[in-house]
Parts: sequence; structure tokens; C-alpha cells
Amino acid sequence: MGVKDDFSGSSILGKVNLIVLLVANFCNWIAFCTAEWGKNYASVNDYNLNIFNGWGLWRICGNTLSNAGCNQLDGWALDWYGAVQAFAIFAFVGINVAFLLVVLMMFTSKCKGNGDAGMASAILCLVAAVCYLIAVIIFAYYFSVVYTVFTINLRPVGYSLILAIIALILAFVSGILIIVDLKKGGSTSPA
Repeated sequence: MGVKDDFSGSSILGKVNLIVLLVANFCNWIAFCTAEWGKNYASVNDYNLNIFNGWGLWRICGNTLSNAGCNQLDGWALDWYGAVQAFAIFAFVGINVAFLLVVLMMFTSKCKGNGDAGMASAILCLVAAVCYLIAVIIFAYYFSVVYTVFTINLRPVGYSLILAIIALILAFVSGILIIVDLKKGGSTSPA
């Protein structure tokens, strides 16, 4: 059987789940690697240019020629930032492993119809969603508290944080889809 035959032979929920988890994983990678979970605006100058620093999980990056570089956040002694990084790592790995398991269940004959792999994938999706939710809540709360004190122009939500929220929602949906598919007896096996 080829890839096309394996995909067409999978259940409808299995196909939908693969697409949902693929989009979740795409959002997951971008949210994890980019530096814009939050933004703090340093100033707005006479030319009406927005000067800000983008805060990611691993670095802070500026958007001007004088402040275009990135500073690493490794080794910061902020407990809340370490907690955000830890929960984001668990979510990142969970979504990646869940996606790998779903791909194996759909496209390899040895894993097709394996209920244990399906349940592991569902659990990983749900745990990853909860971990991202915790990371997002901690980041949004502490980032807004810290920068409300120091700046007036604050937009704590950056595109990376929005993509992390999308990834957590899609991971949760994927976990539910896998459980429903397992209950129906599909487990991405031929319909």
C-alpha cells in the first residue's frame, strides 16, 4: 500500500485528526521558536514609528536599527519565566510526539489499528494542551503585571502567544477526536 492508499483507507475522523494535528504542530513550532509572545513598546518617536521589544520564550528582539539584535533569555533567575519555558517545552514535545504517533498509525501497517498508540497520542494531545494553557496564563499575567508598572504602551499579546493559543486549542480538539475515533473502533484503521 502506498501513502495515498493508507490515507484514503483511514477513517474520516483519522483524516480530520491528521490535518488538525498538522496545523497544531505548525502553530506549535512557530510559537515555540519566535520572539513575540509579548511586546513592550519602548517609545513612540516624532516620526510615529513603533519601537518595541518582542519577548519570546528564549530571547528578546528589538525592531529598530539601533535595537535590532536579540538577547538570549537563558539563565534568567525569574521563576515565572522558567515556569513558562518548562510548560511550553512539555507542550512542544507532546504535540510533536502525538503527531508522530498519528502519522505512524495512519501510514505504517504495524501501527495501524493500534489502540495503545492512539490512546497515548490522545493523552499527549490533552496534556500538551493543558501545558500550553498554563504557560500562556502565566506569561500573560506576569508579563502584563511587570510591564504595566514600567510602560504605558503595552500590548502583551504577540503573534507567538496567539499561535500558542491556537496550538493548544487544536491539540485539545485532536485529543478529543482521537478518543472519539477509538470509541468508534476507527483508531485511524481502514473504515
